[in-house]
Amino acid sequence: MATSTKDLKKVLTRGNLMSMAVGQIIGAGVMVMSISALGMTGRSVNIAFVIAAIFTVFGAIPTVFYSSVVRLRGGMYSQAALFVGETFSGFYTITYLISNCSMAMYAIGLTSYLLSLIPALQGKDIIVSAVVFTAFYVLNLFGTEKIAKVQDYMFYVLVVALLMFTAFGLPRVHWAGYFTTPGFDGTPLISNGVTGLLQAASFLTFATGGATIIVNFSAEAINPQKDIPFVIVVSTVGVAILYALLATCIGGILPAEEVMAAGNLSVIAKAVMPTWAYYIFVIGGACFALGTTLNASLGWVTKPLLQAIEDGWLPASLGKLNKYGIPATLLTIFYVINMAAILFGLDVSSLGQLVLIIGNVQNVVLIWGIMKLPKLFPEQWAKSPFHVSDGVFKFCLLASIAITLVQFYMNVSGTTFAVVAINAITCVVAYVYATSMKKAGKIHMTVSYDLD
Repeated sequence: MATSTKDLKKVLTRGNLMSMAVGQIIGAGVMVMSISALGMTGRSVNIAFVIAAIFTVFGAIPTVFYSSVVRLRGGMYSQAALFVGETFSGFYTITYLISNCSMAMYAIGLTSYLLSLIPALQGKDIIVSAVVFTAFYVLNLFGTEKIAKVQDYMFYVLVVALLMFTAFGLPRVHWAGYFTTPGFDGTPLISNGVTGLLQAASFLTFATGGATIIVNFSAEAINPQKDIPFVIVVSTVGVAILYALLATCIGGILPAEEVMAAGNLSVIAKAVMPTWAYYIFVIGGACFALGTTLNASLGWVTKPLLQAIEDGWLPASLGKLNKYGIPATLLTIFYVINMAAILFGLDVSSLGQLVLIIGNVQNVVLIWGIMKLPKLFPEQWAKSPFHVSDGVFKFCLLASIAITLVQFYMNVSGTTFAVVAINAITCVVAYVYATSMKKAGKIHMTVSYDLD
């Protein structure tokens, strides 16, 4: 079959996109990365989540602007090509390939909750993670419609389970000793000062972010210009409010050391919830949170590269669609890469940081490129429900860039030299590859956007 993004079926409704967006946001962030953030800043992890949400909202504004104007069939790859240029689209292709080894993080996190529920699985972490990842990989071979249906079911159960955790948890919070120093556990509210708080907030942008990823479903959305901006705004704000409440439970019920030793939220759930509710939380909340993120990630991860293949950045054979409209070979490559991450036991936090630093670099360039939007599509921009004056438009983009640069600095200063070096090497390799392919005349860019 052909490999063009034009061949993808337009099947995703606003409801489907909402479940994909919320499922993408709620996952490793609150279920796994919140534990690392707790270690960075202590009980102020809820404040860190609020700051991260503010960062995320400002960071999402540029996406809301352009997604209300144009359908980008290749998602963020098409954004790179349209608003920045050929060479950067090649750079984006390579960094995108490498950074998406982070999907293994969701399977690893899901396994940690399964093990807390089923003691017989203890010591079999790698095997269980491999089975979980394989199951979602197989599901995603059967087409976007089936992925969306499974996502919708998991989404509803997930929301109910998280609301239950919050309802049982908030009355058990040590309110009298939460915002004091020392607090109920004898530690400061902000355990590592303002620097630790900002590092935690920057780290947690990976948790509060994710909604903008649905741009990668643009080719399969029925009405992307209306539905995608709406879903990005509503899902981000809604989940941010829920996260602030959840984070208060994470930091205010048990001492931070006890939660960090457990490595997940099941220890809190067991302390505040009756047995029946605890099982619902672990399965429907924790496991489904990570499952929806993994499912959504496998659903969108190939779409930008499908357009990159059409433009010549990668071999055409990788983009062949199976009978369900899925680029099976490309999906299998991501499966193999992430399976290797699972089998070699890579650290969850390191995987998250690998994505964050590369993403910050890309986002600065991508946001700057969106400055061209009013000139490229003046009529469509004028009709956009999110249209603002030129001054406000530029201010929003510059504010988004400034926040991204702050995140970049905090992520770099808060990680190891090895992780920074890997990101730097990745950027150099990506630039060399992009310029070499362009000079060799192998790139033939095609129009990958629609205005209807």
